[in-house]
Amino acid sequence: MKLLRIAVNGLPLYKDTFDVSFYAVQRVQENHLHSVNKLFGNIYVNAVEAFIGINASGKTTALKVISFVRMLLEAIPLNAEYVPDILKEDVKTVFDIYFYADNKIFHLNSEIIRSKKASDSFFTQILSEQLWVKNVSSKVNKTNLLDYDGNEPVRIRKNTDEYLPDDVSIMIAVNKQMKEKSMFVDLSGLTDLNFFLPIRGSVPTEIIELLDPTIEYITVENTNGKIIIRLKFYGQDELVLLNLAELNIYLSSGTVKGIRVFSDAVRVLQSGGYMIVDEIENHFNRELVASLLRLFMNKKTNPKGAVIIFTTHYPELLDELERNDSVFITRSNQGLTVENLNTLLKRNDMKKSEIYQSNFVGGTAPRYKAILAFQKSIVKSLEE
Repeated sequence: MKLLRIAVNGLPLYKDTFDVSFYAVQRVQENHLHSVNKLFGNIYVNAVEAFIGINASGKTTALKVISFVRMLLEAIPLNAEYVPDILKEDVKTVFDIYFYADNKIFHLNSEIIRSKKASDSFFTQILSEQLWVKNVSSKVNKTNLLDYDGNEPVRIRKNTDEYLPDDVSIMIAVNKQMKEKSMFVDLSGLTDLNFFLPIRGSVPTEIIELLDPTIEYITVENTNGKIIIRLKFYGQDELVLLNLAELNIYLSSGTVKGIRVFSDAVRVLQSGGYMIVDEIENHFNRELVASLLRLFMNKKTNPKGAVIIFTTHYPELLDELERNDSVFITRSNQGLTVENLNTLLKRNDMKKSEIYQSNFVGGTAPRYKAILAFQKSIVKSLEE
């Protein structure tokens, strides 16, 4: 399964429709084939999708919307505790989701509402759903890829069905029939937390050498529900830890996060799935992040078409990406907006970091007046 487009109306923080396309809208050149994954014909999806913006511009919110959508597609109950809170109370929110699987193009339309119950707790309910499907043919191209005019829905939600909970999508039935499914590793909820992986086994030597070459090995044993971690540095005695949290005492935050992220990246690359990471540069240096992105932009390490979706504050990371249509600019001006860099900048030969930092497309640099006012306040406090 590959996401093609997400369009959402009714989100509380967004100025207009949240509309993000994941397929390559720019022309795909021969020298850029490693940056995209071919679906069929001239339809490709980008291997890397970046969301960038200044503070409070909606980067994390955009990932929350994507996370909510993937849970909807996976038929996860929308009232589960870990489902992102993106809906406004008593406002109908309409999701139009387009995706590719089994050599078919799907369009799921879901109308969802979040209401407060008498107990003051909230309940999310799917009011209506329809699913359209069309087969891939030689006539399908970028112009009509998402066109369903004249097509009747193949499945319509019937809330009278006793077997279907109010907060579970009709995708629960579709997924049982679908041959091609995607693994989603969603780390967006762990931005400020570092969790160690794996639960059992050893951390690959290659990952350890990448993160901290002073470590000889890390192994994890799970015996009768008890976790035992064995950590050894070169030239030192082995340490035996009984709690994963103890690793934070001996390892840097970057090493702990790196073990989790790179181990998950391997799983995603092996399956051809999705990896979602918020603030990808947290605890990492630029070269380490670049190394992670290059894994997804290399056909040798990513032969199955895995995709990484991430947010960042660092415009320099954009220079790792060859295509404008793989970058989304988030901004806040009387409401959040998300725009594809390709619609703001047609030229592909300009350095993306310089474009961003120069405020060429607007709303991508801290407000000069605010910086000046802050400087003046410091000068004034020093004079008192």
